[in-house]
Amino acid sequence: MVSSTLARIFVAKASRVFASGLLSVMTPIYLALLGYSPVYIGVFVFVMVISSVFSNLVLSRYESRLGRRFFILLFSGLMVVSGLLVFLSTSTIMLVLAFLLGNISTTGTEAGPFQSIEVSVLPSLTSAARINRLFGVYNVLGYGAASIGALAASIPGYLQNSLPVFRLMYLVYALIGLMLFVLYLGLREIDTPKDRTGRQVSHPSEKAKKDIARLSALSSVDAFGGSFVTQSLLTYWFFLVYRVSLPGLGIIFFVLNVVTAISIFAASLIAERFGNLRTMVATHLLSSVFLTAIPFAGSLTVALLLLFLRQSISQMDVPTRQAFMAELFEYRDLLGANATTNTFRSIGGLFGGPISGVLYAAGYATVPILTAGVSKMLYDLAIYSSYRKQVK
Repeated sequence: MVSSTLARIFVAKASRVFASGLLSVMTPIYLALLGYSPVYIGVFVFVMVISSVFSNLVLSRYESRLGRRFFILLFSGLMVVSGLLVFLSTSTIMLVLAFLLGNISTTGTEAGPFQSIEVSVLPSLTSAARINRLFGVYNVLGYGAASIGALAASIPGYLQNSLPVFRLMYLVYALIGLMLFVLYLGLREIDTPKDRTGRQVSHPSEKAKKDIARLSALSSVDAFGGSFVTQSLLTYWFFLVYRVSLPGLGIIFFVLNVVTAISIFAASLIAERFGNLRTMVATHLLSSVFLTAIPFAGSLTVALLLLFLRQSISQMDVPTRQAFMAELFEYRDLLGANATTNTFRSIGGLFGGPISGVLYAAGYATVPILTAGVSKMLYDLAIYSSYRKQVK
């Protein structure tokens, strides 16, 4: 049962993040070719983030009543609807509706409801000694699939940026949603334990509530910075500043995600030696230094070098943060903690898209990246100061 559940989760993760890698690179270019300005593209990114915010809010509020399996099937079905809407229509209203329903990632990775559920289930499928490596494998699969998705995003560019080809990619997204629905149908034992009345047990302790509130606030700061440098916005930044073509962007982000995948598993091994908190803070802090240097590169070559240096360590905090959460919270509190912190992470990520769109349109392309770097550094220092005495 455990091996079957793990296999389904891993296949679902890889398939879903392939779609995220594909659409996060392709969507801003598609919208630009449809004639939307940088401001409107920023608003569309905002709408996509709103989708994750709302989904995580609903999940954290009603999971104890309806169960994890219900929600993971619901969100899979909404992926199908979202992909079909974009495939069938180019109207602004239909695009907004599709982006609201679909939990389409703007980052190439995830902070949405699927991940909130899956990372809450994984600790129950292995021992505490192996949790870091399990999260490592989970995220390596994700970033590996994201790299292939980013490469696949270049396909329309090789076909003269044909709009029908772009729309076919959203049909692929819908088909992946259908596949996820079938995979998740087989997940039977993923809900939280029930009490004698048959209701889900999900009442966090007072300490858990305080930690959830603190981590939610800190996560929103990190996500606020990250919202200025999502994969979608970085794609558009290189397109705008250096006029990099869609095939070129696809190759760039393919390599970036391969580098990330390798670093993810290394992070799990390092964390076993030095602890989750130290590993996530040290790597994340250094990556922010590389990030803030990108606008001052002066050439595409140097900018890409800095981007690759940043990406080689910037996501090492992902599996270590997930393991840190599993270390900090009881299993029964873990989904609520993940869903709530991801909700605030998504709320913090609302602002980067529209603000960046306005700044790009006004000619201030440097400001979003600098804002991202400073915000992320503040988050690193704050979370280390708050938890350095509480965990390994």
